[in-house]
Amino acid sequence: MKRLYAVLIAVFGVYALALIVYFLKGDLFHIPLALVGSKADPHTFMTAQEIGNAESLSRIRSLAYFLSSPLQMGLLLVLLGVGVKFRVAAEKLFKASFLQIVVFVLLFTLLMDVLFLPVDYFLYKMDQSYGISTETLFTFWSDKGKDFVLNLLGTIVTVIIFKWVLKRSPNRWWLWFWLISIPLILFLTFIQPVVLDPLYNDFQPLQDQVLKEQILQLAAQSHIPADQVYQVNMSERTSAINAYVNGIGGNARIVLWDTILNKLQPDEILTVMAHEMGHYVERHIYLGIAYGIALSFIGFWLAFHAYRWFLRRWGARWGIRGEHDLAALPVLLLIAIVMSFASAPAQNAFSRVIEHRADVYSMKMTGDGRAAIRAFQQIAKVNLSPVTQPKLVQWFRGSHPTIMERILYFEHYDR
Repeated sequence: MKRLYAVLIAVFGVYALALIVYFLKGDLFHIPLALVGSKADPHTFMTAQEIGNAESLSRIRSLAYFLSSPLQMGLLLVLLGVGVKFRVAAEKLFKASFLQIVVFVLLFTLLMDVLFLPVDYFLYKMDQSYGISTETLFTFWSDKGKDFVLNLLGTIVTVIIFKWVLKRSPNRWWLWFWLISIPLILFLTFIQPVVLDPLYNDFQPLQDQVLKEQILQLAAQSHIPADQVYQVNMSERTSAINAYVNGIGGNARIVLWDTILNKLQPDEILTVMAHEMGHYVERHIYLGIAYGIALSFIGFWLAFHAYRWFLRRWGARWGIRGEHDLAALPVLLLIAIVMSFASAPAQNAFSRVIEHRADVYSMKMTGDGRAAIRAFQQIAKVNLSPVTQPKLVQWFRGSHPTIMERILYFEHYDR
């Protein structure tokens, strides 16, 4: 086992060194010579310091992303023995399987959160140093506490369902678990705007009545049965600007961050809101859910075979008694992290397609390419976002087209 750990550490060290050189020293953000001096050139609307800060922050965030996922995988391997000890402790404390699950999940979730707390705190302080985060230390810890409780409850429910399905169908649990996950995903998507989101922020109707009327007119033209637009007090957490649509059915909401109201002009905001309405009109939320369900079908099938193979090949070395053992749950978590990391390019590719479709819809509704260009120039400036990203980052982290690609589209439309 020590030899395995030594190999893992050596491989991770080489991987980390390569990433550090690539992200901290590489020429990652150059734009084509043909675009120098154009509206997509950040030098035409950002200061040299803003460009430098945007690129530095992007390098740090990307490096943290590409290091943290493999680090999680390695830690989970190392902690499989600890998982066995947690299972033993849970069995000594309680005879009831439900209480054993609660104790095991509580201990393991707490351990993982504590181990990765330094990474989260580093990124929090980094955002503060660049002026992106306005979050107080109290809010940071408060959000962490809420995240922990919600994650704990969700994991306990998931484990209980998994154990129940595994017991009744040991050779088809992946299929039944996938089927059960569909209504759970729909339920969470439905309650998110009205139950989960308000746990973190205050939502209220848009206060600017003139802008509200303009947005509702756009909604009426789009045949969206909306009589309300919401604003959320994100300025307590960040100086960045954003808007979004989430939820399904009667709980679907179009939301503006209060920061966007302070930093964009009304015509610029309307192009952003028309984009969000495009998501609603073209049913992108439902398409996203369907795409995620289809991917998860493949994922559950692969997880079933990987889980069974891993436990047969390695389980006994860590003291795991079999597929039903609570101590085997970190193996499933390890497999889930691996598949999530590996499937990120496919998920982001789909997301970029629907985001571009929403941009097209925004132009269809407003016809104002110039306002859209100004909006995204301001987004790049305020959010400290480079207008372009290297392919590797765009594949794994790019849920939207780059700002350069979006400005070029709006400019083409305007012409």
